[in-house]
Amino acid sequence: MSSPLVTGTRGICLRCFGRAFGKEGSGFTNLERGSNFLSSNRDKLEQNGYVLTSDEKCSICNGLFQNLDKYYDMISADLAKIEFNTILVGSTFDQETLSAESAFQEIFGNLGESIKKEFNREFGKYLSDRTGKVADLAEPDLTVLMDLRYDSYKLQNRSVFVYGTYRKLRRDIPQTRWIHRKDVDASVESIIGEVFKGMTEGRNYFLHGAGREDVDVRMLGNGREFIIECTEPRRRSVSLEFLKQTVNAGNHGVEIDGLRFANKSDVIGIKGSTHDKSYRVTVKFTGTVNAEQLQYAAEKLSGKDIYQRTPLRVSTRRSDLIRKKSIRSVSVEEIGSDTAVIRIRAEAGTYIKELVNGDEGRTEPSLAQLYGGPLQVNSLDVVWIHRNGD
Repeated sequence: MSSPLVTGTRGICLRCFGRAFGKEGSGFTNLERGSNFLSSNRDKLEQNGYVLTSDEKCSICNGLFQNLDKYYDMISADLAKIEFNTILVGSTFDQETLSAESAFQEIFGNLGESIKKEFNREFGKYLSDRTGKVADLAEPDLTVLMDLRYDSYKLQNRSVFVYGTYRKLRRDIPQTRWIHRKDVDASVESIIGEVFKGMTEGRNYFLHGAGREDVDVRMLGNGREFIIECTEPRRRSVSLEFLKQTVNAGNHGVEIDGLRFANKSDVIGIKGSTHDKSYRVTVKFTGTVNAEQLQYAAEKLSGKDIYQRTPLRVSTRRSDLIRKKSIRSVSVEEIGSDTAVIRIRAEAGTYIKELVNGDEGRTEPSLAQLYGGPLQVNSLDVVWIHRNGD
């Protein structure tokens, strides 16, 4: 819709005029507002050096809203390569246009909306009509960023997130990729992520875990919660059952279960989780095990609060703090000649190896201190994560 061309100092189209009254009333388009407010504001318009003109000769939009077909043609080939269900448009305008609009709207009391906001809405509606996808202002699958300064664009494809639990059955792989360790070529992250990346045709992947276990610690029992994120995916409708079967059948020592699609906010949830954990520890003794003294130490440590200074083995990369942790229970399961198997349930964040060996006095009290002799952890497994208060 365009008005008849009128010559004058600065041209303004009916849409840009109506946008100056964008906060006046609801349920109207800016073209309708322009028609509604024109007669009562024509004198003010002309007194400030503006005349009504065609869209193409508008000093603010320069016919921008007549070119939506052109912008769609720019991006349509790339849109066709990506699977998405929801969409959002963002835009960048040159400062000259924004300043011209600001000066114009100031005449009428700064009660309007910006050309940027209207373009985002109108082009978003246009794309929804052309693609059949719905708008999502909060968490769209695809964000189209139009740079109107240079007639260019960028597509931001939201990551795909999948929640699950994993069991790590090996003692020689870390949870996440160790870029600085050339001798480590596998991780829980890569074993799951490479399959997921291939399925989604994404660019990269990241594993977000609810805590982590050491490289030499197995994660057994009900498994650790995780979310695998794949960035810039071309495919979203992937089979989680296929992902599970492929990872589990790979014989890489990692099993996953309980998969479901998730979102970014779920990452915050699992990273903030604090559940008790139960461990099975094989302890090495110097000489023959004193069964009576070991039982005494286990009983004394059960239900005890301990204080742990950041362990020596991680002190170079973690803050030097003293943490108070609760040891729920310690029980002796097996005793050999110079080894014993001990089960420990402890508060989240407890350093179990240091709880056993004392870490040169940095954990107080420790099993070694109460036993009265040096102890060494031969092997350690996480056997249960108490997520349901069990």
